[in-house]
Amino acid sequence: MKLKSLILIAATLLLFGCATLTKGPEPSSPEPETTPPPAPENTNSYYDFDDIPIPNEMKLDPKKSILFETPDMKAGAVVFKGRVDAVSLFNFFLANMPKENWNMRSYFKYGRYIMVFEKPNKDCIIRIIDHPITTELQIWVAPRFRQKLGHFSDSPENLEKNLSQ
Repeated sequence: MKLKSLILIAATLLLFGCATLTKGPEPSSPEPETTPPPAPENTNSYYDFDDIPIPNEMKLDPKKSILFETPDMKAGAVVFKGRVDAVSLFNFFLANMPKENWNMRSYFKYGRYIMVFEKPNKDCIIRIIDHPITTELQIWVAPRFRQKLGHFSDSPENLEKNLSQ
């Protein structure tokens, strides 16, 4: 009985030992072609706004998001969650939004993270909320009102004129 067990154990070890051996190259195999290394993986994605990059670590929360779109414009708020440090998320947008032709207008940093960007026809507000386990990212995009519209102008003459109508 002991001899059978010993033979079974030795055969099992031998079988597993042979399975880990790697096969060498075949003598008649041609040289493999050299292929270029794979391109580095993109570290950001684009969701509903094609000019606002989002780090891949952040995941869309559709239940908290709202989007309004017409043939002429797109606006709304998209919300993401992820396990990303709030300061590095802030730095990500500080570095990447100008690459998408956004101009930084102002920001709040530490305690509360709010960034304001602009383009000629729209504005973007980014809010980063640092929770104990995850970080929430809110991106608000709104079209800019045209200056031609008198009732949206803040000049005293237009204000007085609109109030008297």
